[in-house]
Amino acid sequence: MPALIKRLVPLLRLATEYTAAHMAARLLAAISGLLLVRLLPVDEYGFYTLVLAAFTFICTFSDLGATETLSFFRWRGGKKNKPWMPYFHAVLRFRRTVFTFGFISSAAYIFYTGRHIGEDTHSILAGIVLMGLSAWFAIQSGIISYVLKLEQHFRQAYAVELSNEGIKLLAVVMIWALGLATALAGMASVALGALVASILANRVSMHRAAKNKKPKQRQTYHRSRVLLGQIMPILPGTIYFTMQGPLIAWLAAYYGSVVNVAEVGALGRIGVLIGVIAGFTGTVFVPRLLAISDEALFLKRYLYWWLVMLTFGGIMMLAVLAFPEVLLYLLGDSYSGLHMELVISAATAVVATWGAFSWHINRARGWVKYQPYRVPVIVAGQIPMFVALDFATTQGVLLFGLGSIILDVLFQTLISVLGFFTQHKQMKPITHA
Repeated sequence: MPALIKRLVPLLRLATEYTAAHMAARLLAAISGLLLVRLLPVDEYGFYTLVLAAFTFICTFSDLGATETLSFFRWRGGKKNKPWMPYFHAVLRFRRTVFTFGFISSAAYIFYTGRHIGEDTHSILAGIVLMGLSAWFAIQSGIISYVLKLEQHFRQAYAVELSNEGIKLLAVVMIWALGLATALAGMASVALGALVASILANRVSMHRAAKNKKPKQRQTYHRSRVLLGQIMPILPGTIYFTMQGPLIAWLAAYYGSVVNVAEVGALGRIGVLIGVIAGFTGTVFVPRLLAISDEALFLKRYLYWWLVMLTFGGIMMLAVLAFPEVLLYLLGDSYSGLHMELVISAATAVVATWGAFSWHINRARGWVKYQPYRVPVIVAGQIPMFVALDFATTQGVLLFGLGSIILDVLFQTLISVLGFFTQHKQMKPITHA
């Protein structure tokens, strides 16, 4: 027992430290988000939600799973006792290249949907510029923060994340103080936070660059091909799933109105409050899990974390069902009647944490063989939802999002089960007759 306690102490210390830092970042994000919900008129918040959905899309689309592939290279490097950091430059080069395509499609999306809900051209163009700047800075700081966590330099990563959310909150307070209650002012706060985080992340990476020399161009091309070999099997599913956020906002705008878009965006703020366990899963627990070379222990820790997530999710849903008025009060009077919508939104956030965990594990272990089937599975489930749901209501749009998340969680969890089963078969000793 003392030996077990001795092994658990570093993990508990890390968990406590991370929880404090991550809770602080999530709290800052929640406060700034809720302040914007209460400050902005419904129509302004609707346009802000639209631009923010495009911002989230471009950040995810420019990645396409490339950043998380670094966790696989780290795991493989540990197995073969080879360096993995050179793949960082291949990932960064890939993300900057794909950013161009993501920005063009996001700009077209904002322009078309913005005109549909009645926004003027000047505001739409300004929103596109702010969206692009925010995404460019966020991509830079995000990948550096992820690498720092893979290298177990969590405090530096915390500093980058806290700077982003802290500056964003200060900017929102300035919006309130100056009376600039507009969607563009809200997006300016996102851009400013991302800029400061990018500057800090670049300073940290420059300090560490002396230890990790930039590889030659020929080596980068070779590693880029290896990177693409890991990305290609998941590419269709990743692209399709990155489109789900903008698709939800578009459905609310096209079939409903800017009010529906605002309600979807406001309820999404509740998901931020549930995001603590999701962040710990992807950015701390999975890297620590990958350091385990014993497959039996790996499986045991994997199952333990599932138990933690299921327990946490159940507690969160009970709290939402018991005290819906408290959460809706945080959103303001304009959203006070969205009781059932709140339950659906909270369930979506909880289930998304489960999907994130399965996705992180599958990517980190290189279980990508069946990922090309991701799109057919999700589309097959979405088709009957398109027929049955009423997208003119916020509830219908949110149910579509929840159903899509559930489909993906089931698919990713099945891949994990197949991965463990295959791993177990490969570990069995071979007997000869």
